[in-house]
Amino acid sequence: MFERKNASLLESRHPLLVGVAAGLIAGAVTGRTDRFMDRFVSERQKKRDRRVREASAHRMAGPYFAAKLLGKRLNAQEKKRARLAFSVAYGLGWGLIHSTLRKKFPQLCRWGGLPFAIPFFLACDGVIAPALGVSPNLRRIPWQPSVKEMGNHIAWTAAAELIHRVAARAR
Repeated sequence: MFERKNASLLESRHPLLVGVAAGLIAGAVTGRTDRFMDRFVSERQKKRDRRVREASAHRMAGPYFAAKLLGKRLNAQEKKRARLAFSVAYGLGWGLIHSTLRKKFPQLCRWGGLPFAIPFFLACDGVIAPALGVSPNLRRIPWQPSVKEMGNHIAWTAAAELIHRVAARAR
């Protein structure tokens, strides 16, 4: 009873905290699903992908922005820290965006959040990353890596949605 009351208090008074937690946890889940789904991308597709970009937009974003901000090339350790910082910022930011949009548009919660996940992928990998120069547009990226990235966005959204649902049930 006490736990339910506290969870309800958290969800009702601090819905943004649930969004932040959902985003961070979803980011951790996506790290695992990315490694799992990488097995299904053929070596041929990986080679084609490396011809058009060094790595996925998510992997490149942290070092790209840190190098721009610091005005220098990063060493391996700095790239690793920049990737971690970007992952945390990405989880926080998209966790808040997802939390806000799912409240405003409840239909985004259907099917484990799939109506959010597909536009989320298209926005990140199809518009934002190319516009910022982090990655080429989706037409240049081979289909298997793109499907893998879409799968990562679906996994992220499903994990975030699960956190929101657990928090709501705890009421």
